Amino acid sequence: MQLHLAQLNVATLRQPLDAPASQSFAEGLDPVNALADAAPGFVWRLQTDEGNATAIQPFPNPLTITNLSVWTSIETFREFAFRGVHRDFLRRRAEWFEAGSQAVMWWVPAGTVPTLAEALARLQFVQRFGPTAYAFELGDRFPTLVVVRTPLADPVVAPMLARLDAELIDGTPDGGSNFLHIAAEHVEDGNGAFFVAHHDGTPRACGAYRRIEGVPGAAEVKRMWADPGVRGAKLGAAVLATIEAAAIADGFSELRLETGEHLTAAVGLYRTFGFEECAQWGEYEGVPLSYCMSKRLG
Repeated sequence: MQLHLAQLNVATLRQPLDAPASQSFAEGLDPVNALADAAPGFVWRLQTDEGNATAIQPFPNPLTITNLSVWTSIETFREFAFRGVHRDFLRRRAEWFEAGSQAVMWWVPAGTVPTLAEALARLQFVQRFGPTAYAFELGDRFPTLVVVRTPLADPVVAPMLARLDAELIDGTPDGGSNFLHIAAEHVEDGNGAFFVAHHDGTPRACGAYRRIEGVPGAAEVKRMWADPGVRGAKLGAAVLATIEAAAIADGFSELRLETGEHLTAAVGLYRTFGFEECAQWGEYEGVPLSYCMSKRLG
């Protein structure tokens, strides 16, 4: 799988873009962006009809602006960012921007254009967990990681689900139950999605969400698994973050899940993401050792 580098930078102007103090920055936008568009390794950047992204304001402060772009590699991005005209532009940053800009980088399959919502989710991830292979900063060195939507019929899926099932069955105390099923229609467009995390090119984690019938706006997190051989890589967190961003993009307003009360590591991860215990529902009602959680989205 060929990968490209996505990068997001967020910074807050000291003065509005049309203020005299910001004039030199505003005048430099078009020539610097033109150089980026022509730079070796440039793939794509977020922009409006004006040719830049300054009118896109996802933050409450209207002076906070974003730069989102895709490059063929870290090296091509670095070559543009820290040489020539852009380097000179960068050195004047303190004239125009408040201290404390934020940045994040991540890998995407070649041909993928990230949305701003996905980019902001990566920024939130690095703020929550620190730099990881899923969301990192320039200068960090991690294995490549990409989480991609994958059909259940893909050959990489069955071996992972088989390991998940075996681990659940072996680790479930007497009296507990396991809910191992998921079908292709559950993860079709509009109903949900199944994701696989490829860590240095090897499938190492997975997870899905599916619509909960009869509960408007709700989806269920299913089939979460991460290879114990790469503990510490935050792959489970990476898959869950991807699921959450995709469910929001699909218009869901709530995520629910069922796990075992004995699975303390899983419960801890879900709590980190803001899930809270909720009443058992559907097929989980009255099931011993079944632990249900939910989270509002948006």
